Amino acid sequence: MPLSLGGVQIIALTSIFTPVSIAALGLRLWSRRINNSSLAFSDYTAILALIFTIAEISCSLVGASGLHITEITATNSSLLQTYLKLAIAGGILWAAANTCVKLSILSLYTTLFPNHKVHYVCYGTMATSVAFFIIAFLQSFLLCTPVQFNWDKRIPGGVCNQSIGFLLPGMMNLVIDAFIVVLPMPILFKLHLPLFKKLGIAVMFSLGAVICIISLFRILALLEWNLEDVTFESTRISIFSLAEPTLGVINACLPTIKPALYRLCGKEVRGGSKTYPRNIRRSDLDESRRNQTPTTESQTG
Repeated sequence: MPLSLGGVQIIALTSIFTPVSIAALGLRLWSRRINNSSLAFSDYTAILALIFTIAEISCSLVGASGLHITEITATNSSLLQTYLKLAIAGGILWAAANTCVKLSILSLYTTLFPNHKVHYVCYGTMATSVAFFIIAFLQSFLLCTPVQFNWDKRIPGGVCNQSIGFLLPGMMNLVIDAFIVVLPMPILFKLHLPLFKKLGIAVMFSLGAVICIISLFRILALLEWNLEDVTFESTRISIFSLAEPTLGVINACLPTIKPALYRLCGKEVRGGSKTYPRNIRRSDLDESRRNQTPTTESQTG
């Protein structure tokens, strides 16, 4: 069966973003090595996010993407069942990859910012992210009864409201991502740094806003999704679903890769610490911490 335009678009997208996300993770791990630091929870979750993302990409590279369902059933009906089975797996992997990205970024926040209140907010958001994954996982199996009815409509079964079932995890994903983007901004702008450096750090963390926009486009695509021609109509959703975690891995790694970039440019990595990116020095965090209440200062200082 010839490759459709939708299939070409998916291959083009993954061919660009996957190597970049792998490179970003490689630079992150190299930075750890340069600083003689052991891997942290944020590193392990970033690694898992990339693994889940690559697995999701593998599920999407089935020849049915972008083809009309009538074309598939007329030539290779078994391909449709394979596509629908892998679509379920792909949805679970999408949720797993995005959850790991969230956990990685939030864990990094707890390392970067000494404020205990921020830590509690991060831990609460981590719990919400895990709840998001559980909901996405369950909806993959509970939308149709029995589960086999998802890919084989010849057997007796029923379907609940699939539109709501797919929209709920997508909306949760967008809200959590937006909150994660906004969370560090007040702290960053309290740091005693030149304005241009503050803006640079804010831009680095705000790249998550791009992912939020992609998440919004994914939700809009879900609202227009025609389940009667699922293979053709799913192309846009697949593109956004693959772009989210690949860019998410890159975004999670950006604050950690400066030592590796310095080494690549032949510059010496000096000052800084084994944990913090050099843009955010301990002295800046300590100064910001001294401006907090005496109770917080005694706990963290």
